[in-house]
Amino acid sequence: MSKQQTEFPLERVSEIQSRTTDFKLLERIPLTLEGVTWPLKLSDPIGDEKKLVLLDVETTGLNIQEEVITELGMVVVSYSPSAGKISTIDGVISLYDDPGKPIPEEITQLTGITNAMVKGQKIDVGVVTQWLQNASLIVAHNAWFDRQMFEKRFPEQSTYPWACSFKGVDWKSLGFKSLALDYLLLRLGWFYEGHRASIDCLAMAWLFHLLPQAFESLLVEADKRTVRVQAMGAPFAVKDTLRERKYRWHNGDKGPVKHWWRDVSEEDLEDEKCFLDGLYQQGSLRAQYVYLDACNRFKGN
Repeated sequence: MSKQQTEFPLERVSEIQSRTTDFKLLERIPLTLEGVTWPLKLSDPIGDEKKLVLLDVETTGLNIQEEVITELGMVVVSYSPSAGKISTIDGVISLYDDPGKPIPEEITQLTGITNAMVKGQKIDVGVVTQWLQNASLIVAHNAWFDRQMFEKRFPEQSTYPWACSFKGVDWKSLGFKSLALDYLLLRLGWFYEGHRASIDCLAMAWLFHLLPQAFESLLVEADKRTVRVQAMGAPFAVKDTLRERKYRWHNGDKGPVKHWWRDVSEEDLEDEKCFLDGLYQQGSLRAQYVYLDACNRFKGN
């Protein structure tokens, strides 16, 4: 795309103003502008504020077992549990980690992180410990991936409760068709330069500031227990049915033997047992059930 194509078409301003239903205006998220200082107030404090950390990692790839972190971003906020709102953004940090191997070209194109940027860099565990200290919750937009990558790199930080802004909010009920972070914000009229860890965290903070009902929903879901249903002994012939019901395959490299599994809410557990009984003989009796809360959810199987 040429420079001319990316510039705002000033000669069309009057046309755009007269056709407001045919054009949408996007604004850069103000938190991501240069020169912003912290702490930054987003809403009036209530008095019961707690510390929450928004966290994101950039990595050399998507295979949790084989790939490693190249960048860790954290944004510390204070929030009111009673009001369900973020009060202040208290600090932002971005840390690079040398992966010890070349960053694939497609990853560099996606994130902008080059081998030169991470060469010789090492994240100080003490800094991470300090930034997470006393956090009541860690939030990531894909906690299933971010938590496992983070705790693989920092196993001593594995006791914090986590929530997922991707799965922990019913975005469809709020009118969104996609759950991607950039899409959610674009729908609201905002944009940012994505796929950099701290910037993605600031985008999450702005999203929850714009939609406090989504943030409140996240907090409610984080407090609930879920159940990991492990469909032990499911015959090969039912694999497609399990996959359609969003079961995942566990290959037995860690934990129990090979099996299909999915997480359900406690309220839906009886329905899931009925499903398994109808799928194969004594399905619910042969299955195993692991109860999860925010402290052990998203850790893998």
